[in-house]
Amino acid sequence: MKILCISDLHGRFPSRLYSFAKEEKPDLILVAGDITESDTFRKLQFENWDILHKKKNTIEDLVGGKKYKTILKSSAESAEKMLSKLNNLKAPVILIEGNAEHCAESLAPYGLQKLGFENIAIRFENILILDRSFIEVDGIAIITHGGYRGVKSKAKKDSKTSLKYTAHKKQYIKELESLFKNMKDRKMTIFMTHDVPFNTKMDLVDMESSPMHKKHVGDDIYRAFIEKYQPAVNICGHMHENQGQEMLKNTIVANCGYGHDSECCILKIKDKKTTVRFYKL
Repeated sequence: MKILCISDLHGRFPSRLYSFAKEEKPDLILVAGDITESDTFRKLQFENWDILHKKKNTIEDLVGGKKYKTILKSSAESAEKMLSKLNNLKAPVILIEGNAEHCAESLAPYGLQKLGFENIAIRFENILILDRSFIEVDGIAIITHGGYRGVKSKAKKDSKTSLKYTAHKKQYIKELESLFKNMKDRKMTIFMTHDVPFNTKMDLVDMESSPMHKKHVGDDIYRAFIEKYQPAVNICGHMHENQGQEMLKNTIVANCGYGHDSECCILKIKDKKTTVRFYKL
């Protein structure tokens, strides 16, 4: 099985990446989240980092309700274009949420629930949102766990942030224990997450414009489960600058790269041997 792995399109599906995907004719496409445009939110967050994190203001507080709704609507609408292009590749697509997607529940207070990520995806026959789930495809087990908890290194210094970061810890552990109990053969198992495991080269911020520059920002729970169960590969994204792989025990941690800039990887599992090849198109 040839599996194309993409993450972090952020509202842009480059023609080079799209052409490559069509030419490669993958049997399956795994998308590790953040297909939705979020650059506007990201820019506002970085420009107002101290205000947002010290004074505990929100972006909506900064720009006002009317402008915030306009930005939110534009971001949510971008998912449809990305899903349409993925659907047109004619291969089955398994997709998880990142931290940029907008679900119907979060959009409801603004009257935008029809633009909810799940409501858009259901219209496309080749798209399957399979978040926090277990599935077997041609003998290969795929464990999916999307979403985003927050930054561990920042949580240590801020009790409120720490509370937010740990709020879903028990939930994450319970979900992952339940999912990994289905695993029969670690050498035939893919673990797909949006976030990357903590304290690796995958989660070290190398972007100088980021307030978290040179800090480790990954998820410690993901690391713990990778080390415990050692699936063949952990497909992840989120950290745009860290395309590549490294080993955690017997698991290949493979960051697909920044799909927005035509990065991706192709995963093959054959005869219980796993290979990952990375592309910067």
